[in-house]
Amino acid sequence: MRKLLYTSLCILIVSCVGGMAPQPSDFLPNDSDSVPTIINIVDTATTEDSTLMSLTPQQVDSMVFRLTHHYSENFNFLVKADSLKLIPREGDLLLDTCHVYKDDVIAVAAIKTVPGDSIDSIWVKVASNQTTMGWIRESELLNGTTPDDLISEMLDALSSSRVIWMSAILAIGLFTIIIGRKKTVKRQELLNLFNFLDEMKSIYPPLFLFWIAIMASIYASVQNFVPEFWQEYYFHPTLNPLVLPPIMATLVVVLWLVIITFIAVIDEVYHHYYFLPGIIHLAKIIGTAMLIYLVISWTTLIYVGYFLLIVLAFYLIKMMVKEVKAQSEWIKG
Repeated sequence: MRKLLYTSLCILIVSCVGGMAPQPSDFLPNDSDSVPTIINIVDTATTEDSTLMSLTPQQVDSMVFRLTHHYSENFNFLVKADSLKLIPREGDLLLDTCHVYKDDVIAVAAIKTVPGDSIDSIWVKVASNQTTMGWIRESELLNGTTPDDLISEMLDALSSSRVIWMSAILAIGLFTIIIGRKKTVKRQELLNLFNFLDEMKSIYPPLFLFWIAIMASIYASVQNFVPEFWQEYYFHPTLNPLVLPPIMATLVVVLWLVIITFIAVIDEVYHHYYFLPGIIHLAKIIGTAMLIYLVISWTTLIYVGYFLLIVLAFYLIKMMVKEVKAQSEWIKG
């Protein structure tokens, strides 16, 4: 039973991270009018003697491109499409069209703007080796590759199947909640979605749901106010919150708290239930967590989620305080 319960931890991480997974189109730049200039990046009045002011125009353009597109030369991509067509351009030593294939690692060799291209003005030169290189539109590159990082690859893989994952987990959880109710339950109790949490007499299930709600609200806030932070995280992910901006660091810390708390929930279920009842109870908790995540994240995008978060947090904190008092009285008694 322990192996199966801990397997559910992987399912939870998949569902939560899948809910936050990006789409390739999320990383395409906005109109050129919104691209910041070097004046937006530094205060030239205070950096006259710095090395930044000695940069060439090409270096400045490269810096601006890195800030707005989140990658630059020498950045590695992993091909996820079946194949990508690379074409030569004027001045290239290799004049033959070539292809790179799925799971090939390619590096950015150069970036060029082609004003006459009505489809995509940004062209990127990539290379798999010394004989396999060529140019490709940025939109095609981003849609056919992922950053060559395990976390980025996982986020991208989950983005294509997140609806299936989330719907399945939510459906299983809600189904177990419905069939687990007794026929003698009073009508007013049916309105209490979380009454099954009292069955285990533990602080960890409501604490787990509390962190899920916080995580959903923070993620939706990032999407609302600073989506470029999430885009930067996709291209340069890390599980170390100390090197991230405050809001992204908070999101990563809360994710760690979700994982740690869920491990505690699994351990509690293992010690309170036999095999099938334990699986059912865990499915209820995961399904409820997914429902909370979806409701809070979606409604936060229209600002209603902040109010719902306060109400839910008050309810869950009240439930945790009740459990703490009950355990204290049991210890004293």
